[in-house]
Amino acid sequence: MTVHTDDPAGIFQDGLARGELRYQRCRWCDDRSARVRLLCATCGGTDFAWECSSGQGRIYRIPDPAGAAEAGRTVVIELEEGFRMNARLAAVPAHRLWAGAPVCLDVAAADGGALRPVFRPVAA
Repeated sequence: MTVHTDDPAGIFQDGLARGELRYQRCRWCDDRSARVRLLCATCGGTDFAWECSSGQGRIYRIPDPAGAAEAGRTVVIELEEGFRMNARLAAVPAHRLWAGAPVCLDVAAADGGALRPVFRPVAA
């Protein structure tokens, strides 16, 4: 497996290939984000450290609860490390989804073959 040490998107994909959610932490202001970026959205810094999330979090927001059980539903997840990200949910019965429901990381292949993080609810 190739490790992309200078390509942020490659580093993120390499992490997913290992079942890890890697995120960037700004060394200037400590802001965290799972979105691959070249500039910090908070301070404009350019010095990032890559860290590995536990993959554990909670559903922060479900944009439209109707039909929430459909496969690939996008919600906002708040990770244990304190940052939020838009992510897809694994298909589950709607009664298992609510704001605050605990979730854990899974990895799935997108249509183009790239990997993407998917979260599935876990027993509370």
